[in-house]
Amino acid sequence: MRTFISDKERAVTGRTLRLGACAAALIAATLAGGCSNPAGTGSTTPAAYTTYLYMTDTTNGRVYTFNPSTHVGSSTSLINTSSAAGEVEFYKGIGYVAVGYNSGAGVYYFDPSSSAPSAKLIGGSAGLDAEYFAFYSPTLAYVSVVGTGDTGGIYTFNPSSPSSGFTQVAATGANKYLQEIIIGPDQMIYVAENYDKAVLRINPTNYSNVTTVATSEQGPTGLVSGTYNGLPGVFVANTGTNYLSGAATPGSIDFIAAGSSTATTVTANSIYPARLIQLPNGSLIATGYDNSYTPHTYLVTLSGTNASVSEIRAGTTSFGSFSIAYNSSSGLIYVPNNIYGTSNQLYVFDASGNQQSYSPVSVMTSSDNIANVAFYQD
Repeated sequence: MRTFISDKERAVTGRTLRLGACAAALIAATLAGGCSNPAGTGSTTPAAYTTYLYMTDTTNGRVYTFNPSTHVGSSTSLINTSSAAGEVEFYKGIGYVAVGYNSGAGVYYFDPSSSAPSAKLIGGSAGLDAEYFAFYSPTLAYVSVVGTGDTGGIYTFNPSSPSSGFTQVAATGANKYLQEIIIGPDQMIYVAENYDKAVLRINPTNYSNVTTVATSEQGPTGLVSGTYNGLPGVFVANTGTNYLSGAATPGSIDFIAAGSSTATTVTANSIYPARLIQLPNGSLIATGYDNSYTPHTYLVTLSGTNASVSEIRAGTTSFGSFSIAYNSSSGLIYVPNNIYGTSNQLYVFDASGNQQSYSPVSVMTSSDNIANVAFYQD
């Protein structure tokens, strides 16, 4: 098992960058339960834990919370996994954390509604460098995994019974550095193949049925299901950097229409995206790092096949990460920003890129390093 090296250290030393393990999160110290409406209407306010933003700490494996209502993050972690905590996602009220590149690698799960939440390792996942999650059904979830020698694989587990263990269903050969995995609008599995300038589309009824879709630029990392020019499909964030060869160019955003075996370039306007979301108004928010490891966040406005790109800044300050979260209740977007070993911040803005008055917010401690964020989902 390889020793975990932070993304910042990898950028400085030129060593292989582990995208999926960029993570850190803020977790509120006390989880309040729901309470009755004082007006006596009979309705109840949601339990506090269901409104929090959860974030992982890639250095110590901690998970913290952030309260969007008070704009305050917890000073202590909710749970501890292992160092190199990465992606955090929720499904049916349970949180899942991907951990890689250390002796505690694997997939952990926790129940945020518990009075004393704790992280439990899914059996069979120990020692596997987990990257990203895709939830197909209440009984089937997928995990992208990278391994020794930079081989990769796709594993499954049952979200209704996490303790039942892990099963490998698809494997890839050397230099197949699998990153984000999602379920597309066609119910196919899509996974970014970072080292190979490609996205794999896999049929979940026959894992041997694989279509390889070439991307327009190097470093495909982030995927999101969405709609482009009236067609459903999958957007692809290409960082522009191949972390195996070290080759670096500007990145791009592609779109793979459902059922298509080719990718259409949405924009290659000096953009360096690693993760994406599509907003209800159709615009994209992209965040990532350029070749000098400067963070950036972009607003990509789509109109038919046309796309305009503008960088979202805090004044003149650029920010960004390998993670992004959208709050459907408020319409606000949250992007974590880390200055390694120094500070962790959350930048909060609306769909037009307007910063909120309290943004950025300092979170966690200087011994933590934030990267991945996600809102609770039931």
